[in-house]
Amino acid sequence: MELVSTGDELTPPAAGQGRHWFLMTITGLLLALLVSASGRSGAEELNVRQRLLSEANGFFRRASQTDDPAQAAGLYQQALIRFEKLVHEGVRNGGLYYDLGNSYFQLHDLGRAILNYRRAQLYLPGDENLRQNLAAARGQQPDRIKPQQEVAVAKTILFWHYDLSARLRLWALVTANACFWAGLGLQLYRRRRPFPWPVALALALSVLLSASLLYEHFDRQRAGVLVAVETTARKGDGQAYAVSFDAPLHAGVEFTLVERRGDWLYIELADGRRCWVETVSAELL
Repeated sequence: MELVSTGDELTPPAAGQGRHWFLMTITGLLLALLVSASGRSGAEELNVRQRLLSEANGFFRRASQTDDPAQAAGLYQQALIRFEKLVHEGVRNGGLYYDLGNSYFQLHDLGRAILNYRRAQLYLPGDENLRQNLAAARGQQPDRIKPQQEVAVAKTILFWHYDLSARLRLWALVTANACFWAGLGLQLYRRRRPFPWPVALALALSVLLSASLLYEHFDRQRAGVLVAVETTARKGDGQAYAVSFDAPLHAGVEFTLVERRGDWLYIELADGRRCWVETVSAELL
């Protein structure tokens, strides 16, 4: 595997500033609703979470407005601490992971930036600003590992499976299924030839969407990202094994987990090659 270093420096994401404030506002509103709906015992905890979000918002805004790189880095770090604390408190949503990705990007932590952008995609699969920021982060990744041709073709043909959230596909399935039964009932009521093209289309969509959701439910593969600055990939689960490649892997390399064994992960890269890496070098989505 050829690993080529670009030598480029990280730059702020080109997109997402307006989206950042929108997502943070939505997160704040959700927390406020939770506060109003919770009992008195949980209100204090939720108020703390909202305060953390407000502080993180302020630090991030100040960092984006300053011209002093050192001061900006300190402010981004303060925002990051609060975003991470919210995650540790159990808050899970696309906006929060998007904010984490932006913060890590600005702090030049490419591995964790890609990791959190990927996590945000689980909640916001069709978000264009998120897609652009993830593409910008991937563009800074120094290793050039091209995906397998058949995988790229499959993702192009089955774009709806990869680009639409499970919730959206579920609603589409419910709609298609309702259209199928309504159309079929109407045809039988009017005693016309069954299965005209609208009914057949609704049936086909129901089958495809059902297959997509079932596959995702039973698919046990887990994706991950290398977060260590450099990772030596090996041919076995131990330091005594020979190295797999002629150069170390760098932060931001994405993979699929094949097996976990003790302190080692057996991973598959985008080009289909497999190797072992230490658990401390990576994080799973």
